[in-house]
Amino acid sequence: MTEVEDRLRAALQARAEQVTAQRPSAPAPARARSVIGPGLRKATLVALAAVLATVLLVLPRLLSQGDPALPADTPPPAGPSSTTSPSPAPSPPGSAPRPVAP
Repeated sequence: MTEVEDRLRAALQARAEQVTAQRPSAPAPARARSVIGPGLRKATLVALAAVLATVLLVLPRLLSQGDPALPADTPPPAGPSSTTSPSPAPSPPGSAPRPVAP
């Protein structure tokens, strides 16, 4: 072998020994746990679900309190029509028209 090959072989061997001589690095530290425990987390979730359900059940009643209640058999009031004019009521037979008081 030539001198260059010997030097190259020695350099590669030295580098290989450095790589295998190293210990594996320590595993990364685990992510810090949150302060809230699993029991408290579950209780909080249940409480939030109960509040949401209550709001969804009560909200329609709160929104409909401002609406006037109409009986089911009452038709909605009809406004005056702009195309027709009101006609006077017919007078009963045998009565004379009376003057209108101001």
